[in-house]
Amino acid sequence: MRFPVLLTLLLGIASADTALAQAADPTFGEAVQMVSDGREADALVAFRRVVAANPNNLEARLWIARLHERMGHPDQAESVYRSVLLENPTSLDAALGVAATMLERDDVDGTIEVLATVEERAPQNAEALTLLGRAHRLAGHDARAIGYFERAVAVAPTAEHRARLEDARRSYLHRIEVRGFGEQYSGPTADTTGGDVIVNYRLSDRLRVIGRGQAQRKFSVSEQRGGGGLEWRWRPATTLRAHLLVGPGNLVAPEGDFLGEIDHAYAGAVWTGSIRYFDFTGARTTFLSPGVSWPASDRLSLGLRYALSWTETSTRTHVAIGHTAQVRGAYRLLRRVSLEGGYAAGVEDFETFSIDRIGDFRANTVSGGVRLELPTLTAIVGGYERQWRRGSIDMGRATVAIQQRF
Repeated sequence: MRFPVLLTLLLGIASADTALAQAADPTFGEAVQMVSDGREADALVAFRRVVAANPNNLEARLWIARLHERMGHPDQAESVYRSVLLENPTSLDAALGVAATMLERDDVDGTIEVLATVEERAPQNAEALTLLGRAHRLAGHDARAIGYFERAVAVAPTAEHRARLEDARRSYLHRIEVRGFGEQYSGPTADTTGGDVIVNYRLSDRLRVIGRGQAQRKFSVSEQRGGGGLEWRWRPATTLRAHLLVGPGNLVAPEGDFLGEIDHAYAGAVWTGSIRYFDFTGARTTFLSPGVSWPASDRLSLGLRYALSWTETSTRTHVAIGHTAQVRGAYRLLRRVSLEGGYAAGVEDFETFSIDRIGDFRANTVSGGVRLELPTLTAIVGGYERQWRRGSIDMGRATVAIQQRF
C-alpha cells in the first residue's frame, strides 16, 4: 500500500517541477512585453533564456544588444551586434547597432565606414542617415552633416530629426548678434547704457572671421571700441579663438582688449583655457582662466569657470591679485525655451569689463534669464543680474539680445 502512495507522490512532484520549469521559461513575446512595460532588466534576463534555449534566434540576440545599449553598456551591446552581423551580414539592424555603439565611443571613422555599406543598401533609411549626420558633424564635416540631416527629415520628419537639423544649422551658418544692456547703481552713480554688434562669418568649414563694435555710456562718459578676430577649428574636437578690440582714448572701457582661447571637447565635456589682457589708461589687467561645461542630462547643462588676475598700475609698485569663480546653468524647459541662471564671485562678465573692476575686485552676482529659439533660426535672450559689491554698492543689469543665423 505504501509503495503506490510513494510512487504517486514522486510522480506528482516530478510533474510539478516540469510545470514550474515550463512556466519559468518566458516566450519571445513575453520578453518583448517586458520591454514595453519598462522592465528592461527583467527583459534582458528573459531574452537571455530565450537565446539559451535557441541560440539561432537572432532577433532575440538583437534585443539583448538593444537592451545593453539602452542600459548604458555600449561595449557589451557592440559585441552582441557584431555576433549577429557575423552570422547574418545582411542584417541592417545589426549593422546600425554596431555603428551606433561605435559612435558612442567617438570612433568616427569606423562609424562612417560601417554606414557607407548601409547607405548603399538602404539609402532611405532615416536611422542610418541620422547616424551619418552625427558622425560627420563630430568629424568636422558640417556641410555634409547638414546634408544627411536634411535627407533624414525628408524621409521621416519627426521632431527629433528636425531638431538635429536645426541644431546643426545653428552651429554652421553665419550669425549676427545685437545686444543692449542697462545698469543701475545704488547711490548717486549715473545709470549705464550700452550695446554690442557681433558678426561671426564662416569662411570655410574650419575658419571663421569675427567683427565686433561696442558703444556705451558709463559714469557719464560715452565711449566706443571695435575690432575683430578669428575662430579656427584646428581639429574636430579643438577650436582656437583670438580677437583684438581697440578704443583709443577710452577712460572707463579698455583701450585695448586681447583674447586668446582654446576649446577642447573630451568625454562629453568642453574644456576651455583662455588668456585675456585689458589695457586701460594707467592700468593693465591680465586674466588666466580655465573652465569646463558639460551636459548633466538631456535637459540640463552646467559650466564652471575660474579666473586668476593681476593688475599693474602706474601709481603703485605692487601687483594687485584677483580671483573670480563662476557657475552657470541652463535648463531646457520646452523644446524652444530654456531657463538660464548663474552665480559669480568676482568679475561677472568679461565682455563688459571696465576700469571699476580691476585689481582685487570683490562682488557677488546672481543672474537669471530666458532663451527662446525660434524656427527662423532666431534666438531671443533676456536676462537680469543683481550684484552686491564692497562698500554697500548694489548694481542691477538688464540685458536683451537677438541672435540670427543666415
